[in-house]
Amino acid sequence: MRILLLFPKVYTLANTFKLGLEKNNCDYKHYDYREDTKKTQERIHTHIRKFPLKIRSKWYAYYVSKINERHIEIFNEYQPNVVLIYNSEMLLPETIVAMKRSAKVCFFLGDSPFYTPMNDFFLPCLMVADYIFCPDSFIVKQLKGIGLPEVHFFLIGSNPEVNYRKKVSEEDKEKWGSDLVFIGSTYSTVVGYKRALFLSKFTDLDIKVYTSKAFRRWYRFFPELEKRVVHPEKRISDEELNTILNCCKIYPVDANPGLLNGIHLRVFDCIASGILPLAEYRKDIKDVFGQEGLPLIEDYKKASSMAEYYLKNEDERREIVEKLREKVYEQFSPEKSVQRLFDTSRL
Repeated sequence: MRILLLFPKVYTLANTFKLGLEKNNCDYKHYDYREDTKKTQERIHTHIRKFPLKIRSKWYAYYVSKINERHIEIFNEYQPNVVLIYNSEMLLPETIVAMKRSAKVCFFLGDSPFYTPMNDFFLPCLMVADYIFCPDSFIVKQLKGIGLPEVHFFLIGSNPEVNYRKKVSEEDKEKWGSDLVFIGSTYSTVVGYKRALFLSKFTDLDIKVYTSKAFRRWYRFFPELEKRVVHPEKRISDEELNTILNCCKIYPVDANPGLLNGIHLRVFDCIASGILPLAEYRKDIKDVFGQEGLPLIEDYKKASSMAEYYLKNEDERREIVEKLREKVYEQFSPEKSVQRLFDTSRL
């Protein structure tokens, strides 16, 4: 089977799917349209929604059409049996229809099409897709409710070649070690405030927050965070991320703003690297990992005491992580998840 993977290369998720495809003996080609676009064009597109429809339509006619022409070129060169797309990748419905003449077209949703502003044609593309896979039960219900029959709840774990247990040196412990750790960017919207609010609940504990300098805007509301924040000089690599997770004990995971019931992928990364995720409550997390005892934060006021409990009860913390690792390996490894995707869609 030949799979055309249309995923951003910056996300490790692409490599997770690639590993799953390899394990299932699939031939694949990975393409990211950003390879053929200029950074200035991407920046313009980020802000184009602020302009009137007339201007936005002209921009789409130029920028988005050009991207779709290249997608069709790649498709015709590779001639896949299946196209697997992350979110919308700037595709147009007519591009999906053209691909469907000789291939099945599947989408994996990292975000809700109702709340993702980057592509005006995200939802119209889903309307003509063959299959949609989504890690959020609420979005599955929404899409089925508007008449899409082939929408399936689907989870895939992290890449075991990126996130895994390892022995860490004393130098690594000295450099990266802390009881709690958080790694992630900030947002300029209310979502950024919410993330800062979440992290502020752990400042009485030994926590390091690795984030961008733009996070400083939230110090006026949460000055206690300043002494806990680290601004890396460059992007933390996948290898460094795994080392950091192996040097720490607990990772507070706030909910992904693009998901309503879904599980943040960082939960899987933490489990694979052997650190306990202390996750903000979402229905799917409880449904999937409730039996293994994954601790969930339903009230921010209780977040610090919950973390403190698991720091003091190390045996219980380690036992929960072991149960979580066993479940993820048995059900959500890249190989088994991709096989389940094929079985569900009868590809």
